[in-house]
Amino acid sequence: MKQDRVEWVMARTGRAGRKERHLETHFALFGLRHLLTMGALFLLGFAIVYSARRWLTPRQVRGLGIAMALFMLVQEFVDRGYHIALGDSFWGHVLPLQMCGASVFLVIFLLLTHNRTVFHLVYFWGLGGASMAILTPDIAYSFPHVLYITYFTSHALIIIGIVHMMVNFGYRPTMKSLAAVIAFSNLYLLLMFPVNRWLGTNFLFISEKPEAGSLLDFMGPWPWYVVGMEIVGILVFCLLYMPYLVADLLRKEPAVVDCASEA
Repeated sequence: MKQDRVEWVMARTGRAGRKERHLETHFALFGLRHLLTMGALFLLGFAIVYSARRWLTPRQVRGLGIAMALFMLVQEFVDRGYHIALGDSFWGHVLPLQMCGASVFLVIFLLLTHNRTVFHLVYFWGLGGASMAILTPDIAYSFPHVLYITYFTSHALIIIGIVHMMVNFGYRPTMKSLAAVIAFSNLYLLLMFPVNRWLGTNFLFISEKPEAGSLLDFMGPWPWYVVGMEIVGILVFCLLYMPYLVADLLRKEPAVVDCASEA
């Protein structure tokens, strides 16, 4: 299995005759480079959010958000262009229909507009999806490959952008937004079935499991793992709201503000 994956990476990178080179591109889950990458991204996120809160003026904080949004946008063009250059599926790697792919553009829109309705959606999609993507990446390349760098920085900036809005602008989810996002996510999942069939893609991983190891490997074969994935997703959304629920109960002031009225 591992040898097959190595050969796949060799073919994709055009290095079939360079064994010592293709080994450098093979991603090792929780290997040293993966752990160092996660540690570096955590420090980067902490530095950005803390520095903005501690030393920047409100106008500078907003400017920082705009700068992050523009950087994310440029990086997405680089990432998707590189995929196309490597001959990857146009539909599967260009359309932002994966949860994290959509979250990137939602965070960009959020940082530019401060739209609260978008925040409510991307809080659950972004934090839940990007965290899992960083912990169990669906990626064939390792550092310093361009796609390795764009993959991790893209997912990290989703989280950093959301936390930036929470810490520096006081944004937070509500009970109504939790219910709304769960309902919308189920509708979105159902919509992806015909989209995947039509385009031959695997958005939301509901057609097949990702090639790299993931939590889905413990959920049985298709279609049962899709059900398990949905249950886990709902649990993750609830866990993401739990700190706010506990805080509201302690203050006896539950947040039930209508999401649409906050836009």
